[in-house]
Amino acid sequence: MTITNRLVPLRAGTYYHCTNHAIGTELLFRETENYFYFLTLYHKYITPIAATYAYCLMPNHFHFLFRIRSANAILAHHRLLKPKEAIVEHSFSYDKFLSQQFSNFFNAYSKAYNKYYKRRGSLFINRFKRTVVDTKYYFLNTLKYIHRNPIRHGFTTRLLEWEYSSYASYLTQEDLSEAQQEVVKLFSDRKAFIDFHSTIP
Repeated sequence: MTITNRLVPLRAGTYYHCTNHAIGTELLFRETENYFYFLTLYHKYITPIAATYAYCLMPNHFHFLFRIRSANAILAHHRLLKPKEAIVEHSFSYDKFLSQQFSNFFNAYSKAYNKYYKRRGSLFINRFKRTVVDTKYYFLNTLKYIHRNPIRHGFTTRLLEWEYSSYASYLTQEDLSEAQQEVVKLFSDRKAFIDFHSTIP
């Protein structure tokens, strides 16, 4: 059974589909620079703790598919951030630390956004939703669902026309991360990847 919950714990080595939405009728991204700044902050706060397989940013919401990195990698990043803080591994709260990284990410974007557009208050509707992705079938269909989201919401009719997703990088195969290279190996060739995305999930 699929469980989607804002309180699902974040665990090392686990795959998640993560999403969040702007509050009310607000937009998360008003112009091109917003999208790229959001991804810059994502890379700063989240890439050290998670390997990303797919993402898609839309004007009022976003989706990510990622795997939380190993316990050793998470501890190493914690030590990098807080070198003077002693860690007792058996009592270290991975979920608390990982959740704080996401909170720092969203807060950093919200503060910059509010300052730039001279607004106040919350930008995101709530704590982000996450769903555990625990089968290959679910993984692949989540990947497709994320990439097809701009079509589903009427922002475009062609996947390649939406530049704020990871879809195009898979086709050009430029600067693919190790996580993305794992995905490429699941398909026989480029055409198989495109054909897979041409069908509605």
